[in-house]
Amino acid sequence: MVSEIGHGISVGIERFDNHFYLSLVAKGTLTHDDYVYMVPIIESALNGVEHAKIDVLADLTQLYGWELRAAWDDLKLGLTHGRAFNKVAIVGESNLLQFLTKIADWFTPYQTQIFDSTKEARQWLKG
Repeated sequence: MVSEIGHGISVGIERFDNHFYLSLVAKGTLTHDDYVYMVPIIESALNGVEHAKIDVLADLTQLYGWELRAAWDDLKLGLTHGRAFNKVAIVGESNLLQFLTKIADWFTPYQTQIFDSTKEARQWLKG
């Protein structure tokens, strides 16, 4: 296994041409404490966009996994703010991501798809 240098989530608002989206980059093994810090940042970003469906670009290529409590935090975030999201494009490939995406589809109203590259993910978000 690759040694982890750190862990956490970077959150931003990005623009690609005339398309805006919430950008997330997750790294390492996420913990409950990562969500304690990240959720207010995401909520602040969501509050800045009125009456719009927000697309999300999540780069999970450096994600090793979640602690159990952090996985629960992630599901709660999707349930609480799911109506604000339109599409969620995930960049990264693993059996864990495939499994978690299928579970999230049961509980959340937005479309989710996994991609091998950021370029493919952006194209899907723009379509």
